[in-house]
Amino acid sequence: MDTAAQEPGPRTLVLCLDGTGSEPESGVTNVARLYAMAVKDDQQLVFYDPGVGTMGARGAVTPFGAWLTRTAGLIVGYGIRDNIADAYSWLMAHYRDGDRIMLFGFSRGAYTAVALAGVLRSVGLLRPGAENLVPYALKMALAGGGDNASATEERAFWSTRSSFDQGFGNPAFRRFAKPVTFLGVWDTVKSVGWFNLRARFEQVRWPFTRNVDGVQTGRLALALDENRRAFTEYRFGADKEGVKVVDDPRRDLQEMWFAGVHSDIGGQYEDDHGLSDISLEWMTAEAVAAGLRIDAKAYDRLLGVTGGAAVRPECAEGRIHRHQWYWAIAGLGWRRRHPARADQLHPSVQRRVDATAASAQPYRITWAR
Repeated sequence: MDTAAQEPGPRTLVLCLDGTGSEPESGVTNVARLYAMAVKDDQQLVFYDPGVGTMGARGAVTPFGAWLTRTAGLIVGYGIRDNIADAYSWLMAHYRDGDRIMLFGFSRGAYTAVALAGVLRSVGLLRPGAENLVPYALKMALAGGGDNASATEERAFWSTRSSFDQGFGNPAFRRFAKPVTFLGVWDTVKSVGWFNLRARFEQVRWPFTRNVDGVQTGRLALALDENRRAFTEYRFGADKEGVKVVDDPRRDLQEMWFAGVHSDIGGQYEDDHGLSDISLEWMTAEAVAAGLRIDAKAYDRLLGVTGGAAVRPECAEGRIHRHQWYWAIAGLGWRRRHPARADQLHPSVQRRVDATAASAQPYRITWAR
């Protein structure tokens, strides 16, 4: 793993957007661990944002209001707009011509990362000093120019967007050159937004989140054993049920299935992270190949290895944390995931199948028909 310091020039801007309810001090999610191992210097700037549902929304002025918005964030994803705004504002303050942007996220934080990539693709990046216009930029992004816009809506959107860009956009930002160098996400879950009265009962959809048009290289880790309907996987170029409908060979987008449920893959179990180590190892290698610089000592410490070695083989047989019955009520029932035969399974999945074949509870994969 070559992570030597680079010569002065274009920098790498790394944004780590964590999962629902992930407190930053816990440091157990894969996003938090990747943040901890990423080199931080004047050539690689790193930003971390805790998950939706961690703190109250900015508009909450009482303890009850903060609790209510935290709870809404955990249940329906309230607050994702604030998270996008925070990450977008950080990019505004730090972006220079030629900088590489790398986005990472888990769960609803993964959707935040995907949505941020869509915002950068649709409205570009405002120039420093225009922070007061960030809410307007996000509102404009939601207004049109997305995956399902009609031709008339597209023309109206891009006309407005062009005028906005000429007045307030960062001239160094190359919106049409796939501005996001790398997008690395663990088990993306779409948030539902209650941002204002008009959208209160509508499912808000951010632009370019299906086709991730503004991304050069995308990597998505998927949980084979997640079965909560509320946690339907949000795949690259897939429909609302998670079925692939777009497969563009011209783009470097890869999805990889791993054994485990949502939090096994994203890493929310402080005392048991064998399965999450596997997906973190895979994602880190993919990100390093795309230009991320990693502190070798931090990598070894966080993954429990020496000299950048592979994670322990027994991690492939780590515990899968099955969900309790009450999730069927809170999450509107169950929904099993069924990978297609053409999908990619991580080699650790087959190791688990082989290791449990003769046991009383062999590990099996339910394929899509």
